[in-house]
Amino acid sequence: MKNKSKILPVLFGFFIMGFCDLVGVSVTYAKDYFSWSETQAGFLPSMVFIWFLLISIPISIWMDKKGRKTISLIGLLSTFIGMLLPLLTFTQTACYIAFALLGIGNTILQVSLNPLLTNVIAEGKLSSIMTAGQFIKALSSFVGPIVAGFCSVYFNNWILMFPIFAAITLISGIWLFFTPINEKDDKRLTSSFYQVISLLKNKTICLLFGGIICIVGLDVG
Repeated sequence: MKNKSKILPVLFGFFIMGFCDLVGVSVTYAKDYFSWSETQAGFLPSMVFIWFLLISIPISIWMDKKGRKTISLIGLLSTFIGMLLPLLTFTQTACYIAFALLGIGNTILQVSLNPLLTNVIAEGKLSSIMTAGQFIKALSSFVGPIVAGFCSVYFNNWILMFPIFAAITLISGIWLFFTPINEKDDKRLTSSFYQVISLLKNKTICLLFGGIICIVGLDVG
């Protein structure tokens, strides 16, 4: 490995990435809190996951220009603001905006963290470290509902989970910000939006893309 001290803050970002799964348990709490209909409650997950469709490709193109670490920090900032907003105001609109910011931040992290890993680890270790990152994300997804339930039972206020996750995100952002990561060796040509979409003309890529849509759709559902 190039530098173990640089791997940990990047892997910690995968823990933040798992926060998007908070929307699952939050739907139930928000529905009761705001007396939402099924339609209003069902719209909340859309505010998180719609951004994977809308901004993932533009973010990847932007990342080629601005750098992987910078884009990762922007993703952490979006997540932090989303988790902080309920402390300032928690209306129905604020709830939707908070989870939209969470979704935007999560999408950015999904795009940037795996490539950022390649800057801090040796090529032969890439697969195992990426697997570790997904394990950390799954661990975060598991812990999130437990924290929400704890706040609801012991403090009678599920909203208190937001400052907890905001603090964790802030720590992650500060840690990554002060970690020097060299990206100078990664000068690559930037693809256009059309060039990226054109990849779907390849039957194999199109088939794999369809499989990903089905898997993610089942997971979100």
